[in-house]
Amino acid sequence: MNLEILALLIFVVTLALVASGIYFFVELPGAKKKMRSRLDVVRDLAVSAEIGGEAQILRTDVLSNIPLLNRLLAKMPIGARLQLFLQQADMEMTPGMLITLVFLLAWVTFLSAMLGGLPFVVALFLGALVGGAPIVVISAKRQRRFFKFEEAFPDAIELLGRAVRAGHAFTTGLDLIAKEMAPPLSEEFRKTYEQQNLGLPLRDALQSMTVRMPLPDVRIFVTALLIQRESGGNLAEVLDNLADVIRERFKVMRQIKVFTAQGRLTLYMLISVPPVIGVLLYFVDSEYIMRLFKDPLGHQMLIGAVVLQTIGYFVIRKIIQPKF
Repeated sequence: MNLEILALLIFVVTLALVASGIYFFVELPGAKKKMRSRLDVVRDLAVSAEIGGEAQILRTDVLSNIPLLNRLLAKMPIGARLQLFLQQADMEMTPGMLITLVFLLAWVTFLSAMLGGLPFVVALFLGALVGGAPIVVISAKRQRRFFKFEEAFPDAIELLGRAVRAGHAFTTGLDLIAKEMAPPLSEEFRKTYEQQNLGLPLRDALQSMTVRMPLPDVRIFVTALLIQRESGGNLAEVLDNLADVIRERFKVMRQIKVFTAQGRLTLYMLISVPPVIGVLLYFVDSEYIMRLFKDPLGHQMLIGAVVLQTIGYFVIRKIIQPKF
């Protein structure tokens, strides 16, 4: 009997712990994220230069949880740029947290390499490489988010055109996109709808979306809407034509990717082959490759190789990625 009671108590306690974990790690962060997104919309209202002094009180961006670092980032342009960078990647972290993570990873890697007996130049290179990893990961996530937005953008424009043709107001069409489409497109249109719904002029709300999504298609969309509002015309027809133009642009871009596939492969090979060969030589004959890191002439050769590799990377990337 006592054993059964003990088993029941263990089951109840375990169930309570699981429920508490689900609440604190799933439900509560989700509610905080929704509240934070709505507060971000209100905060973005203060960014516009046309907003009065009342809304400027809301402009209290927290760039870091460390007061000193928060004050420094607030005075430097890099703070606002990093915040926009993280917002575009939909990352739940502050610029101060990103900077702290980068320096912490770089410093720990540098110290570990020095304690492991590696030369100073190698330790410095490894520290910079590991420290820059979070920025590379966030940048990749940002690009994926942009790509998802671009893929669904023509469908959203067509949905907006059908809503206008059915007799709905333009702002109602924005709300419809926010409810019917998938993220990240729905998130950006929801912010635009809520901004204008809270009093920001529609022109400024659309311009704010071009800042959050610095894509050519978004700029074309906003420019076409602003011209139509000033000159008049059939808005539904303008939106349909715009969706067709964006789809044709996607076809051209995909054809260019096919034609430049060899150039991209060349770029990846030129960037990856030297480090891979260096690592293989280190394991095969460490004394042979370590002369580059111990001799002063080897340091100059390494610096020259890195500079030339960087120049080659940007030149080839410029060739294979034409802008429209």
